[in-house]
Order: sequence, then structure tokens, then C-alpha cells
Amino acid sequence: MRPVVGLLILVAFIAGCATPVALPPVEDVDAAWHLRQATLKSVTAWQVRGRLALRAADQGWHATLNWERDGERHRLDFTGPLGRGHLRLVQDDRGAELQDTEQRIWRAGNAETLLYRATGWRLPLNGLNYWIVGLAAPDSVSNQQLDAQGRLKRLAQSGWDIQFLEYTHYGSFDLPSKLYITRQGGRVEENPAFDSTLEVRLSIERWTFKQ
Repeated sequence: MRPVVGLLILVAFIAGCATPVALPPVEDVDAAWHLRQATLKSVTAWQVRGRLALRAADQGWHATLNWERDGERHRLDFTGPLGRGHLRLVQDDRGAELQDTEQRIWRAGNAETLLYRATGWRLPLNGLNYWIVGLAAPDSVSNQQLDAQGRLKRLAQSGWDIQFLEYTHYGSFDLPSKLYITRQGGRVEENPAFDSTLEVRLSIERWTFKQ
């Protein structure tokens, strides 16, 4: 997960937990979108708490997610996945490390690959690092649709289809609070004929961030 380039000035922690607010449409959707991108690219340090659910065919996976980012360093805590109790996934510029409830440790070059090796689920962490704040990942071609407020409504990127179902105002930012992400054949089984659609549902309950 590459950090977004930008100057990060630590001012204060702002905790946010709010209900969605309906906003009026803007006159210039494209201008509003460009302004949003410029503002959100500087947000590279935050903490998110939410609920995550994955499904492919008749198999499901769900967890509480706590995700802390500080520039290049990410720490993701999954509580309740696959009956394992707790998984902690850390990534920085040296690579990624995963530790489970029994203190077993796995290592790999990046967090997305490591989570797949440990659980068998292909969670798009590289892209989600940007999608979670309502941006497209900068290193991949994308197709996007904006809503009447100049925010991402739907995005196709790196084989994933991302729907931004709901936005909520946290502090001074209007950020996604519900995402629905799908990919055909997103989970690879030993059976090469397995080609079910992977569904990822993410519901954000709380943001804490530094600007």
C-alpha cells in the first residue's frame, strides 16, 4: 500500500461518528470532485473502526476491523474472522507481518498477499487504502461515476467494482461510510474451476484522523 504523497502536519486528533446527511447537488460536479481529490490526498494518517464481511459462493467471513494508518505504516486488527479470534496485520516500508491469536507469525512483501496466504481470501487492501477515503488508487487505470455532490458513486479499478453506497460527515470531511466491492473469481480455491463472485461489504462506524 503506497502512501499518498503529501505534507502531513500534525495538528490534533479529531474523532468522528455521525449519521449520514443528505447534501444538495452542486452546480459543477467535476470542479467539486477535483477539489475533493486535492483535499483528501493530504489525509495520510487516520484510524478507522468498522465492520467487514466477505462472501463467495456458500462461504462467508466477517470481522470487526480497526485500521490505523500513519504514512507508510498500516496496522489492521481483525476481530472474529474464521473463528480465529484475532488477526493483526502490519505493513511498513520493510514488508508485512501477520500474527494470529496463537502468536503464530507470517511474513510477506505486502499485506494483501500475506492475508491471502493466511486466510485464503483476496481482500483488495492496496486499493482499499484509497477507496476508504473516497479516492481512486493513483497507480491503476479506473472508470468512475460521480454523484450529484461530486463524490465517487461507482468505481471500476484493477478488476474490482466499488460502489460507494453512503457518505457521512466526520469532522471536516465527507467520507464513505458504506462500500460494496465485488470481483469475479476473487477467491481462488484448489479447484481451478472455482469462479464465484467475491463480495466485500465494509461499514465504517468511526473515523479518527490527523491533518
